[in-house]
Formats: sequence, C-alpha cells, structure tokens
Amino acid sequence: MRVQIPAYTDHWMRGDRFGEIVRTTAARPANSVRAALLTKNPHGKIVLAHVKLDKSGKTVAVILDDCTVIEEGPTRLTEILNGRA
Repeated sequence: MRVQIPAYTDHWMRGDRFGEIVRTTAARPANSVRAALLTKNPHGKIVLAHVKLDKSGKTVAVILDDCTVIEEGPTRLTEILNGRA
C-alpha cells in the first residue's frame, strides 16, 4: 500500500514523502503520558508502519494512524489496520 508519511518527520521535510508499507509492528510507548498522547487508549499499543521511501530507498518507522493512504490494495488496508499484516 502506498502512503505519504507524516509531515513532522525530517524525511518529509527533505521531500522524501511517499513510499510503500513493507510491514507493520505493534509497540508499547515508553510511559503512560506518551501513550495517552499518541493513542486513544492510554494502555494500548501503537501500530508502527515500516515505509520504504521512494527517493532515498530508506525504510523508516512511523505511526500508522499518521500516514495518509495514497493507493490501497483491495483487502490489504484492512489487514494492516487490523494488525494481521
């Protein structure tokens, strides 16, 4: 699935904005304050998307909810959002 990474990243500021999701992982934030800021569930996990960027070819980890979907496969988006990717 093609996505645009969030604007708060350095890669986005340098113009490397689009890429393909390679995989997803679930991560627990370091403390409850950060979890409350990043997720709706303060005790939940954050789903990270590992995105291979077009220009640089680098793979970066960003929060999946902050990505903008550009193109999606027929069922791939629901699998990624449900954590089965």
